[in-house]
Amino acid sequence: MSEGHNPRPRVSFPMALSVGLTGLSEVADVGLSEWVRPAQFQARLTAELPEGIGVVSVEITQPHPSHQPTELAYRVPLLPGHSLTDRSVQEFLARLSVIVRRSREDEVKEVEIRQFVKALRCDGSSVQMLLRCTESGTARPEEVMEALGCRDGTDYVKSRIERTHVDLSSRAG
Repeated sequence: MSEGHNPRPRVSFPMALSVGLTGLSEVADVGLSEWVRPAQFQARLTAELPEGIGVVSVEITQPHPSHQPTELAYRVPLLPGHSLTDRSVQEFLARLSVIVRRSREDEVKEVEIRQFVKALRCDGSSVQMLLRCTESGTARPEEVMEALGCRDGTDYVKSRIERTHVDLSSRAG
């Protein structure tokens, strides 16, 4: 638990999901007050989680790790009649720079997202993307879809985007 007047459990979610997106392989850092075997912790936590949410694995890390993901994988189901073509994907990948505009409150910021797209593939029914995470940021899957010429509600539905993997491998604390 944290210290202070209103103690809270020590839990953090590196690169938490955006509202409305689903995750198939999320990561949580949990601080414990005493040592527990990973299998015992997994069983205890699983017993407390709501139906449909499970614990796939538990790993021991150093106290107070500063885990930041290095890569995020997403799957974006396409709607029937979508306009995405293989050529659109190849043209995107051939570009050296792709600028998007991010709005937050009264601020509009231009962000170059091509640098974050490590892999991009369309199989006709969905788009799979692998995005790099750096200290300077990452791309959002809906920004990549927009840069491909796809529109939410016409070509895909933002709330159906799934994050399929979070990789912490090379930047773990």
